[in-house]
Amino acid sequence: MNIKSTSSVLLFGLCAALAGACAAGAESDDMAVGDIEGNVTTGVDGLAPDYGQALNCKSIPVVPTLAKPSIVISLDGLTLHLKDLAGTYDRVFPIGPGKYEDGDSLTITGNFTADLRGRDTVDGAYGPYYSCRVWWTDTDASTEDETVRSPVFAGLPFIRFKGAYAIHGPIDNYTSSTGGNLRRGYVSHGCVRMSADGIKELYGRILGRKVPVKVQKAVERDAAGNVVDLATATPWIGSECATDASCSYSGGVCEKAAGAARGTCSLACISTCPDRSGEAETFCQARAAGGRCVPKSDLVKNGECARYPGRLAEANVSRPNGSASADVCALP
Repeated sequence: MNIKSTSSVLLFGLCAALAGACAAGAESDDMAVGDIEGNVTTGVDGLAPDYGQALNCKSIPVVPTLAKPSIVISLDGLTLHLKDLAGTYDRVFPIGPGKYEDGDSLTITGNFTADLRGRDTVDGAYGPYYSCRVWWTDTDASTEDETVRSPVFAGLPFIRFKGAYAIHGPIDNYTSSTGGNLRRGYVSHGCVRMSADGIKELYGRILGRKVPVKVQKAVERDAAGNVVDLATATPWIGSECATDASCSYSGGVCEKAAGAARGTCSLACISTCPDRSGEAETFCQARAAGGRCVPKSDLVKNGECARYPGRLAEANVSRPNGSASADVCALP
């Protein structure tokens, strides 16, 4: 959703209200933010849009700075892993990286650096990081020369790791007092979104540090080969597993291809399967040994099955009773 520029007088008032947290000349080379959900951003009768709490800088928690922080971002895992290589801090956060287009996420992969050793940058100036970023600027496609401005960054921290690529807040519902809500999935135009609490925690932990940032497509694994995931993660249909016990929901089974050490959590079915909030919808795939529940192919939730390389692949399959078919992340 785009909002055309307000007058210079209104903009000056907004900047003053932010106590120096924005400036009139915002940079034009940021990656577009991607789809935005659940915001009231349209002005009425020529008045300014209702930006709610989007113009207010959000408070950063007072937390110990990590001695030697390191960040690993996994696109297949939809995770950001922050670890202190010289201490005990170790936490995994959910993320919303770049949309899938032509089989790949729009988020760049490689080894980069987030440098938070310099001075905090005011909102309108191009800088490596911001404690309080508010405005996003773009060009109105209908005119090609009219600046479009939205306060979608909601006064949350913004941390660059490669040119216009950055780690920032959630975008959706940015007018709320919390700073918005994260959709864990492939939703942005290249940046890596975190929850509002997550980006504040990250910023507080690495401020004043130069931090290596590794962005990889593959799921991150620990030294034992286990998937690195959220501490609160619970297995579901489509999750990686080693044994049936790994699929700890009722009736969970671990389906493995012949000779594979790891498989996919599933569930026996006849015609339909249960769904869980935040996960892709499911479908009952007909197989020789009986129906098994699998995730449906979903561009946002699993990148049309790209999250499951070597385990699940997109296919059009039927239910055991033949009553329906769907594109799913199919078991081999």
